[in-house]
Amino acid sequence: MVDKPGADVPGATSNTEHSVGELVSDATDTLSRLVRLELKLAKLEAKADAVRIGKSIGELLAAAVILHIFVILLSVTLGFALHEIFALPAWAALGIVTLLYLVVALIFVLIAVINFRKRQGLTRTTLTASRLWGILRGDIRPPEGGSVAVSTDDAPSGTPTRSGH
Repeated sequence: MVDKPGADVPGATSNTEHSVGELVSDATDTLSRLVRLELKLAKLEAKADAVRIGKSIGELLAAAVILHIFVILLSVTLGFALHEIFALPAWAALGIVTLLYLVVALIFVLIAVINFRKRQGLTRTTLTASRLWGILRGDIRPPEGGSVAVSTDDAPSGTPTRSGH
């Protein structure tokens, strides 16, 4: 009777001698099985994580809706508090709260515009892509035997400098 490679219990000794080919085949089969099992485990873990993430997103959405309702009710409460405390007409008190939200929104818009203007775009990517395109067209000769060092202050019209020089 011929033993099937990989059929023995791991760690058990056998009286039969296996050829190098059988041992390599057995190791390859075992490694292949191990990789398949690891992939299966990874898929199961990823699925469980995806379910948890989905539930968490749903819970966050529910909390966002409740917080939105809270902000609306707080706004009405603040408006009526201004009405009672300062003896303002109800429309004026609620108008003050509304204007307060408008000012907060404008501040966020201003911050966003400032951040948009600070963006740098893809300057390094544009630089390296234009250099690569020039090399492919034959307009630029690639550096000989060295890598190209790109500094952060290079403009797209600059020329590559070889590192170490």
